[in-house]
Amino acid sequence: MGRVEEIAHWAAELEPGDLPEDVTELCRAQRRSVLAAVAASVRDSATRRVLDAVDAWGGEGPAPLLLGHRTASVEDALFAACACSISLDFDDYCCFGHTGHSAVLVPLLLSAETQSSVLEQIVAQVIANEVGARLGGACLLGPLNGQLWSFLHAASAALAAGRLLGLEGERLGHALAIALTDSPRPTVPGFMAPDSKLLTAADPSVAGLRAARLAAAGVTGPLDVLDHPQGFLDAFSFAPLPGMLDGLGEAWATRTLTIKPYPGCAYLDTTVDALLEIGPFTGIDEIERVTVVAGLLTCGMDAMSSRYASIDPTPVTVNFSVPWNVAIVALAGRLTAEEVSSDWLTSHRDELAELASRVRLRHDWSCTSATARAFGPVVPARAVVADVGIRRLITALGRLRSQHRPIVFTRADVLTLLRQRGDGLGRAMAGARFLSSEAIGGFQMTFPARVEVQLRDGSVRRAAASQPRGGAGNPICGPADVAREKFAGCAPLLWGAQGTRAIDRAISDDDPRLLTLLSHARI
Repeated sequence: MGRVEEIAHWAAELEPGDLPEDVTELCRAQRRSVLAAVAASVRDSATRRVLDAVDAWGGEGPAPLLLGHRTASVEDALFAACACSISLDFDDYCCFGHTGHSAVLVPLLLSAETQSSVLEQIVAQVIANEVGARLGGACLLGPLNGQLWSFLHAASAALAAGRLLGLEGERLGHALAIALTDSPRPTVPGFMAPDSKLLTAADPSVAGLRAARLAAAGVTGPLDVLDHPQGFLDAFSFAPLPGMLDGLGEAWATRTLTIKPYPGCAYLDTTVDALLEIGPFTGIDEIERVTVVAGLLTCGMDAMSSRYASIDPTPVTVNFSVPWNVAIVALAGRLTAEEVSSDWLTSHRDELAELASRVRLRHDWSCTSATARAFGPVVPARAVVADVGIRRLITALGRLRSQHRPIVFTRADVLTLLRQRGDGLGRAMAGARFLSSEAIGGFQMTFPARVEVQLRDGSVRRAAASQPRGGAGNPICGPADVAREKFAGCAPLLWGAQGTRAIDRAISDDDPRLLTLLSHARI
């Protein structure tokens, strides 16, 4: 049995009773997070343009257009909802993938057609999370990262939809194979600035749903697509890690779920946390300079966005920029959907641009090392070498380095991280399996940042943050806490105060009326 068939048979046989209670509870938190992100997008002009297009081409059907006044086909409703949930980058993510768009929305909206119970929907959601996160991890050493791993939505949607459509193991395998055969490969320019960013999860999710429908009709796909040397993994990775796909049902990647407390890239969250601890400020004129010290991921994100974060900021262009987000937080004293809107950004453009010019970002290997320590147990060096081999690993690291030229790092730097013994990194990296249950059990999402604000009166304020609020393993404010906070703050924009309370109760109680409640949007 190949990997596609192994995954499909696991997905077909998973039962509600197989799910640990904490995994089920995290799925409820993820539902709140995704629906909050959808509601937060109600003021976004790019979202409205996409919805206008869907409204023009779409016909009638059983599923609600969550930001519209009517119902539509499941495919059209799914396309629109995914565009809404990603528009402000206000989503959630597991260790290797932003799985929530497809994991939550496919089962929820398809239930309008299949009448699947809430527990069946949650099983499908877990399947989507588990397989999606592992596919991202299998392509970790490749040209794409984060939200650009959009192929995982095609695979996750195919499995989640196929499960609710009643496909058995072999048919479910063909659904996954079809989805992986024509997986999307988004481009950086299309994601970092224009409205096309909103389509990143929408197109793949619909493609995955259609793959399940095709498989249900008897259409076949290449069941060796994850094993063939010219298959999916070779196309999307410089050095594939197929071992990431093992362990389904033994270790739960859903336990690494992290809920974003702010709209924007995950690598910004600790910078915002630290800046909010320093503030508020009486006015941005009192700020002389802001210095942010962070790790490789944060600096690489900012370097990638720098050419797009222009003097005319948009919700898309500021989502990945450290200077622009520092300026927003310093000026507004917060970072919410209201600030990440075209109207607000345009009306404060000059103030934001002037302050952003006073922000400096500096890379620090201690921050990168801390992230490596956090991720080391779930990506142990021994398992990487076993899957890839030393020679191919070195080649892959060279190709990765060429894609991150603004950050200067050498092979020696990377090897130093792998060899460190401080704080248990060496022991953690010595494991033999990816995503082991022990590693996931101790996992803490970590993106350290230090912020220093020098004021014009000569005083200096400093703060640091390591684990983002809402992060997996955060002992003070975990994902369930932030999901509730996020839903309470954003959902009233779309469903009003009374509707928000009813939807929140429905999520907690696994109420089958949830989809009906969501159709009562107040726009």
